[in-house]
Amino acid sequence: MHVTGKAGKSGARDAIPRHMGNVIGFGQEDRSFAAGSAGKIDFPPGFFVIGAPRCGTTALCKMLARHPGISFSKPKEPHYFLELPGALSDEQVRSRYLGLYHRGLSVEHEAIGDGSISYLYFPEAIRQILRFDPRARFIVSVRNPVDLLVSYHNRLLYQLDENERDFARAWSLQGRRAAGLDIPKRCREPLMLQYGEIGQLGKRLEHLFGIVGRERCLVIVFDDLIRDPRAAYTRILGFIGLDDDGQETFRQRRETRDYRYAWLQQFVMNPPSWLMRNIDFSNTRLLEQLKKIRKRVKKFNTRPPAQRAELSDEMLGILREYFADDVHKLSGLLGRDLAHWLNPGS
Repeated sequence: MHVTGKAGKSGARDAIPRHMGNVIGFGQEDRSFAAGSAGKIDFPPGFFVIGAPRCGTTALCKMLARHPGISFSKPKEPHYFLELPGALSDEQVRSRYLGLYHRGLSVEHEAIGDGSISYLYFPEAIRQILRFDPRARFIVSVRNPVDLLVSYHNRLLYQLDENERDFARAWSLQGRRAAGLDIPKRCREPLMLQYGEIGQLGKRLEHLFGIVGRERCLVIVFDDLIRDPRAAYTRILGFIGLDDDGQETFRQRRETRDYRYAWLQQFVMNPPSWLMRNIDFSNTRLLEQLKKIRKRVKKFNTRPPAQRAELSDEMLGILREYFADDVHKLSGLLGRDLAHWLNPGS
């Protein structure tokens, strides 16, 4: 997830903000509905691809960003609605967001998109989105939680948020880490290491439906996206009310990556504070140049993993038992039997 430290300053790497624990509401029910503003809305309807991590959302957002009728946020994940100053009026919230992340918005655009996947875990952010645009729609991609977490764990390792390369060990550390122990030195947000919460998509989807209503949400199952990306794409276009632009080529991203040099990865993913303090974030040209440099360095330092770690039968059993109720809940919410996720032979 790419997150800004403050709205308008694009962070150098994927993140969940450090105030996550105050908003995410782990274990809490949140079903309040935020009414939209009565103020004038003079921009196209918004849609938000809000999760889940490692469920193909980057590929989805790239598809949608190529549509000529869509203004997609730059960067893909601004996470603007996580840290709104309370003193802003509705009009200020709107003009600030559009000015920062949709600078190319024009009369040709029929919709605006945003790919901040952390919103699935932040009920308050969803309410702020409804305040921004009462017409907003939400797209969620879901996946077998076992596969999701294996991929997610690898991603955290790549981002330096995790330092325990054995997933079984990382899973067992959740209790200690919740108590503030054994947190990796470079981890930006310890709640990112609560794998059990990240994988409970039924729980998160139930919260989302309770806040915005089922009719505002489109859920894409990752299996379907992989099998027929074009069908998923046209389904989304229908949901947000846009015509098919005829895209036929959909590139899939590589699942697992590793880095060559830890010191260089640290610099790319978490630049020194002295460097960040001296960057003029209002200088668009400078930011574009820095992004290109970072992209080249990141590409150089990225390599395939030495070997793909496989979960033991014991660990698979632990995960399948842990997520059984949540997958059952998700099946009910979607009206689709997903039992095969946890029982491959069924």
